Amino acid sequence: MISQFSVASIATTAALLVVAGLLLQIIQRLFFHPLRSAPGPWANRVSDIPATIALVTGNQHTYYRSLHEKYGPIVRVSPGELSFVSVEAREEIYGLRKGGLNMEKSAIFLGAVGSVEGQTGVSLALNAEHTRQRRALGYLFTNTALLQHESLLRLHVNKLVAVLKKKAAANQPVDVSSWFTYISFDVMGDLCFAEPFGCLDQASATEWSTSVINVFIAATWTQGIRRLCGVGTLLESLATKLLVPAKAAQWRNTHLNNSREKTAKRLADGDREHTDFIYQILKHNEAKNSLSDTEIKLNMALFISAGTDTTATTLTGWTYYICTHPTVYARVVSEIRSAIPDAEDIKWENVRNLRYLEATIHEALRLFPPSGASQQRIVPRGGATIDGFYVPAGTTVAVSPWASTRSKLNFHDPDDFRPERWLSEGEEYANDRLGASLPFGTGPRVCIGRNLAYMEMRLVAAHLLLSFDMAIDRGRYEGENSAWGFEGRMKTQKVFHSMTKPELWVGLKEVDR
Repeated sequence: MISQFSVASIATTAALLVVAGLLLQIIQRLFFHPLRSAPGPWANRVSDIPATIALVTGNQHTYYRSLHEKYGPIVRVSPGELSFVSVEAREEIYGLRKGGLNMEKSAIFLGAVGSVEGQTGVSLALNAEHTRQRRALGYLFTNTALLQHESLLRLHVNKLVAVLKKKAAANQPVDVSSWFTYISFDVMGDLCFAEPFGCLDQASATEWSTSVINVFIAATWTQGIRRLCGVGTLLESLATKLLVPAKAAQWRNTHLNNSREKTAKRLADGDREHTDFIYQILKHNEAKNSLSDTEIKLNMALFISAGTDTTATTLTGWTYYICTHPTVYARVVSEIRSAIPDAEDIKWENVRNLRYLEATIHEALRLFPPSGASQQRIVPRGGATIDGFYVPAGTTVAVSPWASTRSKLNFHDPDDFRPERWLSEGEEYANDRLGASLPFGTGPRVCIGRNLAYMEMRLVAAHLLLSFDMAIDRGRYEGENSAWGFEGRMKTQKVFHSMTKPELWVGLKEVDR
């Protein structure tokens, strides 16, 4: 009896202590926490659970937008995390901070590629390591290097157009979401390893390209677990084994192992005359002497994943928007066909001057950013004042891309596709804060390959509109296309680190020239 009473007493006492501890934590986070004055839902102020649910279900972007619309430009989305939408906050969080330490990535962040043998690629490298790698790799994306890549890009664009002409001749609609992924993957394979992956030739995805797309889903699940369980804890390890499907680890391993194998093969073939990234690294002493073989392999894996997803996602969103806005479509087609007489003239020196085409791409990036999830940073020692709000050291901060680019504080008619806002046309857009839309980031961690992405996107877009009349299919594939909507205001897609892109079926008619 005494033993039973003692066990019951201990259990009751333990339960009461747990409840008391939780109540004390709730009280501390609500009334005594350094962020207590920041607005936000009470559930978010006391727990990471609401933000984690939004993250792992692919709804973080829309959830954060709803919070900002209700609570304003600063929102406490978790007990120790603030979300912002202003241009000033973006510069303070991601830019070069005057007289202070730059804000580094949160430890919960895990991209497409993790660490290997204690080494990371440029995306996850911190402080001086990031600077060293970025300096070594920066040459790959200079104007000189990009012009060397142009002929390779045009080769793949021509191959894409040739395939699509056959589809058009057979009156077959095409899923541009898939075809943009194929060309992007082939381009990055050629740039990284001196050989394409054959997606355009076989007109289908490969195991590798599928793993690259899915690896972002796995990374999102891992971030969610780290939000709740901490980083490097026993609880994180246990939760990962229990909650993350084994297939997710397979996606990551497929991508990393294939990248390492391809890179090792290309490094061994150092005398090959092909102006790919490996060739330029081997010929450029600073890169060759500054990067280990492991770092080169990790960065090639990074370039494959980031370079493929960004370009394909943007082009898919761009196609949707121009095809659902007849006035925009007519103007951009007129600009391209007036300036470029023949497909042979689709060169960077000509395409780069097409201002309205450029504006349509910028506007597509604003409304459909490839990386729609927040990129968390940690406030360094000494704290920081962001948007007039003092934020203590150790706080997690971020600008929500989706909430920022769709905020009425930054854009007039933020949900409308209006390329004119990028050309200073129309008084209604005079106060638009274009700096709120920076899909490739800003500051020391701005996307290293953004200029390459812009070149590839413009070459593809110009060639398509020179060669074809395009229209969203409302016949055979109307059901599939309903996932996007037909009225020009895109239905919301899921975000798992990057924006998901369902099938988008488009009818093509070759233009007689």
